[in-house]
Amino acid sequence: MWIDDGILFQADQPFYLETWIPTFVKVVLGNSNQASQEVRLDACAQDGIEVLKRYGGGGTVVLYPGCVVVSLGMWMKSPYHNDSYFRGLNQALIDCLQEGTPALSAFSQDGISDVTYAGRKICGSSLFRSKQYLLFQASLLVEEGLHWIEKYLHHPSKEPAYRQGKSHGDFVTFLDRHAALTPEQVKTQLEIHLPRWITHHLGEALVGPDLTHIPYLRRRSLNVGDTSK
Repeated sequence: MWIDDGILFQADQPFYLETWIPTFVKVVLGNSNQASQEVRLDACAQDGIEVLKRYGGGGTVVLYPGCVVVSLGMWMKSPYHNDSYFRGLNQALIDCLQEGTPALSAFSQDGISDVTYAGRKICGSSLFRSKQYLLFQASLLVEEGLHWIEKYLHHPSKEPAYRQGKSHGDFVTFLDRHAALTPEQVKTQLEIHLPRWITHHLGEALVGPDLTHIPYLRRRSLNVGDTSK
């Protein structure tokens, strides 16, 4: 569960955000995904690609140096309402990107947790809930990385209705096809402005940490200190 542990260890903070650009190519399974179904394991083994898992659900993704990952831990009033939290957090991402680049005007939300651009997936997100604690992660495709996705992932065993059986190449898009942005520029934009947009959409739902639950979350943080992103 390497990809989540550092965020869980910060659960004593009411709101903790990290945005980062992967250093290496890696495959990350959703909590209920089976590697044998979702991943081209022979290709990963041949290239020395790690296959990891996250606490949150959703589909399997390829992280690579051309994408930007958002990892967020926060405390919410309700342990429920995941759909509204998904929509609020994804809308905060959209608003943040549009604020920095107003010409980007074709974002929408589709499926359970996807952000699309002109009808194609450009960002996937996942949630992990533990009582009132919420862990949100999103991977935004900035620079072209279709070759990695096609090389290391099978067609998913489960797909949102809007995918309609499309291949990876017909389903995803990348931000640099629509705007002259680099991962570093997107990362900076999110670091500076995303907290404000999250507060705008979900501020009334935020609460302080449940001190009695923090030790449990930290016990799940088995790999604290691993910075090899």
